[in-house]
Amino acid sequence: MSMRSQEQELRQWIERLAGDPANAGNPLLAEFQKLAERHGKLLRQFRKVAKISDRLQTETKDMARQQRQFVLMVSHEFRTPLAIIDSASQLLELEPKLPGSAMPRVGKIRNAVQRMLHLIERCLTDERLGTAVARPTAFDLAAMLGGLVRDMGTSAAGHRFELHGFDRPVPIPGDRDLLAVVFSNLVENAVKYSPNGGTIRLDLSTGEGQVTVRVMDEGIGVNSADAARLFDKYFRASNAAGTTGAGLGLHLARCIVDTHGGGISVASQPGQGAAFTVRLPLACIAPAQAASAGVPTEPPVQEPSMSEPAS
Repeated sequence: MSMRSQEQELRQWIERLAGDPANAGNPLLAEFQKLAERHGKLLRQFRKVAKISDRLQTETKDMARQQRQFVLMVSHEFRTPLAIIDSASQLLELEPKLPGSAMPRVGKIRNAVQRMLHLIERCLTDERLGTAVARPTAFDLAAMLGGLVRDMGTSAAGHRFELHGFDRPVPIPGDRDLLAVVFSNLVENAVKYSPNGGTIRLDLSTGEGQVTVRVMDEGIGVNSADAARLFDKYFRASNAAGTTGAGLGLHLARCIVDTHGGGISVASQPGQGAAFTVRLPLACIAPAQAASAGVPTEPPVQEPSMSEPAS
């Protein structure tokens, strides 16, 4: 029954009571009438609130749709000129008459292009998370992390990577592309916020039905107040002012890990580096799925951790 129908029914009930001769002079009748009037006013207020709420929901959906369209439009418009700039930079690198002193500047241009493309991809990933769901498949987490570190190691001069617990496949159910965003963000941050180099260590372990990945660096670290907000959207630590970033990477990481039923946390002290821990449900896959994922259904017993510097 709608609120308007309730108000009409209550009014009719009071009118029947007032019209009954048996209630003539009954002092309770006046009180009932007052209560009915108050109730009617409340129902009218509720109707106004409901209309406002419906309008706000409609406007919010419309704003979200416009925001998605804007992000898609901007990303499309940015990609073309960035691709042109990157292509021109590559041609300059191949130019034999280019002075040697110009090569570092060309490198800076290409690095800036890659940062812009990376930022666009993060914004698009943030939009996709609002509308899409993860598509879990069985894949080898150890292999994915190892490839990510190898790729990062070629451009992270001055940093040494150590991998522990990567001596066997670790099959998990998850969206490989989305989880790659999580760990690439963590490894990139470990490099970016360790400007003086040092060791970046990745520990991979399994137990109690979950897999744990810990990414540790020897960088600038964060204080406890900032650490509590590191995963908030657009938040940046107070000591990160001189480092490029938009405050989206860790927010996306938390959202993606949450959609996989896992958790992410950080432990850090200023000047003593940071340790990010990601926990994800461990795979329970059938033999056919394991074979298609290229991982054994009965992995060997894990040996003690070993260190493998990334090439």
